[in-house]
Amino acid sequence: MFTNPFRILCIILIVFGFSVAQIPDKQKVVAGAERALERAAKTNSMPAPGCAVGVSVNGESVFEKAFGLAEMEHNVPNTAQTIFESGSVAKQFTAAALVLLQQEGKLSIDDPVRKYIPELPDYGTPLTIRHMLNHTAGLRDWGSVMELTGAGRGDRVITQDIALDVIARQKALDFAPGAEYSYSNSGYNLAAIIVERVSKQKFADFLKERIFKPLGMNHSSIRDDYRRLVPGRAQGYSRSGANGPWMLNMPIMNVYGNGGILTTVGDWLKWNAMLDSRSMGAPLVEALETQGVLNDGRKITYALGLVVDSYKGIRQIGHNGATAGYVTALGRYPDQKLSVAVLCNGSAMDPNELLESIVDESLGPFPSSPVQTPTFVKLSEDQLMKFVGTWRNEKTRNPNQIILDNGELKINGGSLKPISEDAFMLGERKAKFISNKDGLASVMEIANTDGSMTRLLFEREWKPTDLNEFAGDWYSEEAQSRISIAIENGSAILNLRPVLHFQLRPVYRDAFSGQGFTLWFTRDPSGKITQLHVGGPRMRDMLFTRALSR
Repeated sequence: MFTNPFRILCIILIVFGFSVAQIPDKQKVVAGAERALERAAKTNSMPAPGCAVGVSVNGESVFEKAFGLAEMEHNVPNTAQTIFESGSVAKQFTAAALVLLQQEGKLSIDDPVRKYIPELPDYGTPLTIRHMLNHTAGLRDWGSVMELTGAGRGDRVITQDIALDVIARQKALDFAPGAEYSYSNSGYNLAAIIVERVSKQKFADFLKERIFKPLGMNHSSIRDDYRRLVPGRAQGYSRSGANGPWMLNMPIMNVYGNGGILTTVGDWLKWNAMLDSRSMGAPLVEALETQGVLNDGRKITYALGLVVDSYKGIRQIGHNGATAGYVTALGRYPDQKLSVAVLCNGSAMDPNELLESIVDESLGPFPSSPVQTPTFVKLSEDQLMKFVGTWRNEKTRNPNQIILDNGELKINGGSLKPISEDAFMLGERKAKFISNKDGLASVMEIANTDGSMTRLLFEREWKPTDLNEFAGDWYSEEAQSRISIAIENGSAILNLRPVLHFQLRPVYRDAFSGQGFTLWFTRDPSGKITQLHVGGPRMRDMLFTRALSR
């Protein structure tokens, strides 16, 4: 899966003493959901795929409705009973399976992963199941690694065994377990494998027996064989560009744990009703909602397959998902006993916007936040120009471009609004520039809303004088990939069979970027280039060495 790294359902706001703890009126919820769905449907010019929406109050489903087409070739409409793919919302079910096994004394989620998956390398530091479920393990995402082969997700059929093989080949982690949060599907694929090895059951059978059947989730199953016929399933669709034609985009893979649940909005509401009522036991729910804690003691919003956060001052617990043409969101507001499920079969849809619109209609109006708006100052273009240039992320090495656009400073398209000569607001985050002894801005520190700090380092413009020293074939055993760099018409061109072929853009000394990748080269003491490193989304540093001539 994918995507963004990843956008969670909500934004963090300061809780300002406002509480909507009462259960909302059912009629208000139904009327509000109807209005929100009608607005979403109007923006969806037909024929097009669409969404199904389910809303429950105090465990009772009060609204289930859909719009758009489940199957465009034969004009089959979506209904409230249509089956969609879950995307990463499935992660909470994988986590629940492990917690159930823990309650039976068959494992502990604080056990080292290698106790159950000895194929995984010994990274020299404990890597636990909890690390994987919190996304604090540092594991490279197997999908990102496979992109380096030239045929990644969507380009070939991938099985659970293939994913395990990719993960087990990785000799290094992106960071020490527990040091950081970084979303990675790999941990949840390994988690599903642990469930199978400990329970002696197929993952699909375990979930059906232990979760789906007891809760009456009769329309839910695991996509462990993409060829299986699923009556009533919506097809997934994507489009090229804003107005391009819709095309089929199905998850042609047999991996699960990270995603892969086929379900309906009604079934999701039954799951959320269990979490609210704790009908499967309070210890299960409490474990799932226990937020991760980093090595430095900082608490993160990600728990076990759930994000525990707030929305406009009220507690929100949920997750969103995206895979192939499906996009999804499931939110629960336990203090109000409200749950909202959104399942869409077109990647251009925005399930989070639709979910939040229903919450606003059901629980609003919300009072304005008393948080003070920063006081912005006016800086001259000369004052702003000293920040323009390339800034390298200290951890990922990704280049970030700061430009001056009509008198406004922007980084990667986002506006930097000045609050002093060296401090700016980047949305809700504060960014501060630090100057070196010569008075030149050299470090940019961005205070993230989760308490972490992103550091960017200024890099001088670099124009390579001899591109030929970067040319040649480079090989990575971990990625099972061979990259060829050729010089054509004064530019470095990367070739990655069978799909990728693109120009590399110099970004800072010995570093290039292209197609979402950052490539940098290291030299030996004599100055000769000896190694190539590649970083990308959810994969920070894949090592390549010069390949022997064939």
